[in-house]
Amino acid sequence: MKSNIIMIVVISALTFACNNKEEPKVHITSENSGTFFKEKLSNQKLMDSLENRALCSGDTLAYNELKGIYYIGGQKVTGLLYYSLIMSNKYNYKRASYDVYDILTHDKKVLDDKTKKMANDYLEKSK
Repeated sequence: MKSNIIMIVVISALTFACNNKEEPKVHITSENSGTFFKEKLSNQKLMDSLENRALCSGDTLAYNELKGIYYIGGQKVTGLLYYSLIMSNKYNYKRASYDVYDILTHDKKVLDDKTKKMANDYLEKSK
C-alpha cells in the first residue's frame, strides 16, 4: 500500500514538473547577421577589449570572436591579418596560422611568389 502511494506521488510530481516548463522565447528581428556584426565592428569599447585580450593574453576566445566580427562584418582581408599574425607568431595558435594562409591566398590572381611562400609557411605551421 505504501509503495502504491509513493508511486502515485512520484508520477504526479513528474507530470507537474514536465507540464510547467516554459517555452523558450525566440526574438525575431529584421536585422541580418551582417548588420549585427557591422554594429559590433563599430562598437569601439567591445573591439578594444577583444583586441587587448587577444594580443596581450593570447585569449583564443577573444580572437575567434574578433574573427567572426571581421569575417561576417566584411572586413576579413583588411582587418584580421594583424591579429592572426600576432596570435600565430606570439602564441603559436594553429588556427590563426591557417587564418594567415587563408587571408594571404584570398585572391590567387594577384599572389606573387614571395607571398605565396609566406602563405605556405603559415599553412605548414597550422598543422
